[in-house]
Amino acid sequence: MHLREAMAVTMRNELRHSVRRIAGFLPAILLASAQLLAQPAADTAHVSRRDTMRTYRADSVQVRAASILPRVARGSQPLAVVTRREIQAGNAIDLADAVAYAPGVFVKQYGGLGGLRTISLRGTSAQQSVILIDGVRYRSSANDAFDLGNIPAAALEEVEVLRGGNAAFYGANALGGVVNLITRSRLDRPFALATSGGIGSFGERTAGISATANLGAQQVQAGIHATVSDGNYPFAFNEFGRSEVITRDNADFRNLHADASWNYHDDDGRQMGAAVYGFDSRRGVPGAVVQGNREQLHARLDERDLFALATFSEAVDGWDLRATASGRVNGMRYRDPDARLSGPGGLDDRFDGSEAAATVRARRLLASALMVEGSAEITYAALSGDNLDPSVASFVHRLQTSFVAGANWFLEDGLFGCETAIDAGMRADLYSDLDPALSPSAGASWRAGDTPLRLRLRAALGHRAPSFTEQYYLNYGNRNLRPEHGTTLEAGCTYELVETMVLEANGFLMNTRDQIVATPRSPVSWSAENIARVQTRGVELAASGTLFNGLLALRGSWTLMRAEDESGGPADGRLLVYAPQELLNGVAEVRIEPCSVAFTWNYASHRYASPTNEYESLLPHYMVLGANVAVRCSIAGMSATCRFACLNLLDAEYQVVRSYPMPGRSFRAEIAVGI
Repeated sequence: MHLREAMAVTMRNELRHSVRRIAGFLPAILLASAQLLAQPAADTAHVSRRDTMRTYRADSVQVRAASILPRVARGSQPLAVVTRREIQAGNAIDLADAVAYAPGVFVKQYGGLGGLRTISLRGTSAQQSVILIDGVRYRSSANDAFDLGNIPAAALEEVEVLRGGNAAFYGANALGGVVNLITRSRLDRPFALATSGGIGSFGERTAGISATANLGAQQVQAGIHATVSDGNYPFAFNEFGRSEVITRDNADFRNLHADASWNYHDDDGRQMGAAVYGFDSRRGVPGAVVQGNREQLHARLDERDLFALATFSEAVDGWDLRATASGRVNGMRYRDPDARLSGPGGLDDRFDGSEAAATVRARRLLASALMVEGSAEITYAALSGDNLDPSVASFVHRLQTSFVAGANWFLEDGLFGCETAIDAGMRADLYSDLDPALSPSAGASWRAGDTPLRLRLRAALGHRAPSFTEQYYLNYGNRNLRPEHGTTLEAGCTYELVETMVLEANGFLMNTRDQIVATPRSPVSWSAENIARVQTRGVELAASGTLFNGLLALRGSWTLMRAEDESGGPADGRLLVYAPQELLNGVAEVRIEPCSVAFTWNYASHRYASPTNEYESLLPHYMVLGANVAVRCSIAGMSATCRFACLNLLDAEYQVVRSYPMPGRSFRAEIAVGI
């Protein structure tokens, strides 16, 4: 009873803190609203892509094969588009930083720049989200969670974050949502060259160069970016009652990322392209910091990844035909000479993965209001490694065939005379090693006349296939795992105060059957297991746009949710491990050209490190603030930006994951020059 009372007190305190924070924002919101309603409507040409929440305005959609925005225009799913300028204003150094300020996003971090960084959308696991690169799926369903730190922010033009289940159109594992990385944009000028470099605390260094050339109907782009960190940040630690400052060891990070692309389009609507993306990452892998022991002080992880894709599209007799082919190879090597339980030489494991996929799609507009489409996809994934279950030797593979049918119906005078958009889809997935799965979805949105309010409603079924690691990794994998199956219901609205500011509210409910979790089998070993049911429910409030004629650019969101185990076992009714109940994040930039000042905030409520939520496993809430100042100038046709940033402005001591301390206050200076 004492434990339950302590948990209840903690949750009540968190709720009171939440109410106070929201109440503190109300005067500012009311003042801004009054000023916005009083000012004239601005020209929207320059904000059609900047306004990330206005997915219902047809004139704001820029059709690009790399973007998923055209699919969700007027749609029933919430989409946030993080622009290049917002990425810079948010002090982003990698993909984890770039997505951190989107609604419903929680980034799980295991330490500093070189620590593992994975994404959680609306309380789901990292494996329940799909990563796309320029609109093409990056990793198959057989892969584990992706480390967001391997993609530098300098290589990103935009990031699109689609929240909510949509396996019908994006495939298995899209239970929590989709993250689409847009790495290039079409330029109006014939040539562009950009270089950048930076230095920061704890031995951080960055450098990059990229070039784009328009050759008539063709565009060629290439870039290379390097990120280095010594990772030797200090942190406070209580060693058996004595407080001391310790320096993080073996946390260095070296990453080299490169990409190149070629695109062609002609006046007849024919388009084709090819692209290659790759990285080489080398890092230390320090373990948990516990009293009396420093784990994995010599563990190393090397990873190389190469992803290539080719696309072709053409309009034939009213049909929009598109074909995509992609391939990926990945090599990982993990070494820990101190892990003597596996032998006198310690651990030295290699894993080599390969994937290939091909998709064909046909789409047609019927009767000026109904868009129908169908597609077929085949994916092959294989993994060979040193530490797989003996029953499969050292090689496993999966063949997946998928078929999709979908429709989008738009009526200017639809339900009750309102502008109505309806979308529906059905996907069938056939696996060589799992049972087949069906993933239907349906949604609708409404707007009455020219009112600034749009309502939306959506329902979807989806699934997640277990990864090779969850099935076959030695002493952890479980060959008897069943795929997860999720049901998502959500409703929301967007409200356009003026042309440059959009407010959004969403409510969501997701039930997942047979969710795969790591379950302890002994004090030193874990196993992947299915638990009967997980329920996640919550609300999101968000704002995005500019105020005061562009003087202030703002993106902010508040998410209140509860992801809990409903399996009926010992953890029934408890929060999932590392699933915060509240998120508050945002970035605000004051623009007085040629200068700008930006502020960032990122808050997460308490989390539990144990499935049964023991009070001793509770991690306290944290708030991390940041700031940066940028100066821009143009000289002889060149543009230059100098930026100085302070991260963790108040030097907060916190852990996102238990026993993995985060860095304190740090500084960064950057310069970027473009032609």
